[in-house]
Parts: sequence; C-alpha cells; structure tokens
Amino acid sequence: MRSSPQPLSGEQPYSAASWLAGWAVFLSSGFVASVLLNSAWVDCDIGVNASANLGSLVVASTVMATVSTSVWALLRWATGRRRLLTPFLLTTATGILLLWPFMAFWHAPDGYPVSTCPPDNVPPWWPTWLPL
Repeated sequence: MRSSPQPLSGEQPYSAASWLAGWAVFLSSGFVASVLLNSAWVDCDIGVNASANLGSLVVASTVMATVSTSVWALLRWATGRRRLLTPFLLTTATGILLLWPFMAFWHAPDGYPVSTCPPDNVPPWWPTWLPL
C-alpha cells in the first residue's frame, strides 16, 4: 500500500534560491571589496608586491563578504523566508554603503609613507566628496 503524499508546507526554512542568493552575496561582495582595495593599493604603491598583499587582501575581502552575508541572513529573517527580492536589494544597498568604512579602514596602514597618492594615500580615482 502506498501512503498518501504529504502536503508541501510553506514553512520550509530555506530554498535553493535563498542559498544561491546567499552565495551570490558572499562571492560578489568579497570580489568587489578585493578589487577595490587592490586597485587602491596598486595606484598608491602600498605593500611590497602582489603576493605579499594577498594575505591582507584575503582577510579584508573575507570580512566584507561575511558581514554582507550576515546582513543577507538578517534581512531574510526580518522580511520573511518567502521573499527574496527585497532582502537582496537591501543587502546590495547595504554592501555598497559598507564599502566606504571598509575602504576607510583598509586603504592604507597607519603611518604608511605617503608617496604617490597624497594626501593620506587616497587614490586619485576615489571621489573627493567622500573622505577616507
């Protein structure tokens, strides 16, 4: 005898789309942060070489990715598990806003000599209206 099929409940905690969006948030925020920080370091001649900067770059981008993913999880919980677009857009906006303190903290070590990017090792492409 076959048992009757169980109805699908709408209370499933996670969906495949949720996991996929979470990974997209994690990878994209870490990638954007590392590209932005690496560009600042290359333009301002910070560090010894690319391989020496890799450790710091991995730590910095992992911190950014972890914070963005935590924001994603918090917004998914706050807006309801069935919604994906609202928390994704809010997480994207939060990630963009978090790039400023991220760059302010990581763009140049304290006491690093100002050589090619005066004042204060701010890269030339950084907006002048946004202080670092």
